[in-house]
Amino acid sequence: MLSFSVTVNASSYTTNMRFTRIYLLLVCSALIPACAIPIPIPGDAPWSNLHANAYASGFAPTLKASSTNIKIPGSSGPELSGSFSLDSEKVYTSQYGARVGFASYELSVSQFSYSRDQTGVFKSDDPLAEFGDGVAGNFPINSTLDIDTTKMMLGIDILNTSVARVGVLLGFDLLSFNKFSLTEVSTGTIQNVLKEGQTVPVPIIGLRADVAIPGTDIRLGAEMTGISIDIDGIEASFFDHDVNLNMEIFENAEAIVGYRMVDISIGGDIEGTAINMDLSMSGPYLGVSVYF
Repeated sequence: MLSFSVTVNASSYTTNMRFTRIYLLLVCSALIPACAIPIPIPGDAPWSNLHANAYASGFAPTLKASSTNIKIPGSSGPELSGSFSLDSEKVYTSQYGARVGFASYELSVSQFSYSRDQTGVFKSDDPLAEFGDGVAGNFPINSTLDIDTTKMMLGIDILNTSVARVGVLLGFDLLSFNKFSLTEVSTGTIQNVLKEGQTVPVPIIGLRADVAIPGTDIRLGAEMTGISIDIDGIEASFFDHDVNLNMEIFENAEAIVGYRMVDISIGGDIEGTAINMDLSMSGPYLGVSVYF
């Protein structure tokens, strides 16, 4: 999702944002019962009363990326024009985060990084398009992607009991593209897809749910967040889904097993570069959490 090369300002988000229908329906349906019931009564679950926790885990995402059209202008005509696809690759990294809240309200922050070189293929049907030193047609490429993602959310529960909670999430995901480039294998010519150090906050909304299984030290959790926006003619979508199982291993400590899926899509013209691209990172994670 390459809208991340666009400089985004507050007015652009205010005037041009379009939420996907599914997320509008989810949030609106969640807010209806919130207006009809009183403020939830705190229970004795890990998410009740004044609570805080921190966690760290090993994350093994697999990256998939492809572009059906990319056109980067050169000084005297097309410099790079065509499409590309990257081979799926798995990388081992870490993610960590923290939560703090009281009963129905909770602030959370989480972060993970992805850095990987992987192979792919670039295809061009334009005889005038050249990659660096004049290579055109179909040829192998290497890609370098180095990205950090930081998610910050405010959760507001519409249900909070000792057994379960359900809440609305509001916040943003800060995407930092430290580097995203393509390298033509035979010549070693490098073409940046995104400007190095590009950082963009993406506003997101969603839902979360947690269920404590009675008679056990196990609870299940899930978060579904995302958005679809149109910023200055660039259509982009971002979805981040997480499901997890938490099991208490000793007092105030849990083991965590989960699966996270991040999907990014972009279409439009970014500072003269036309591109349509899909990018996904998904995989399991395993870690520990301490809570109070």
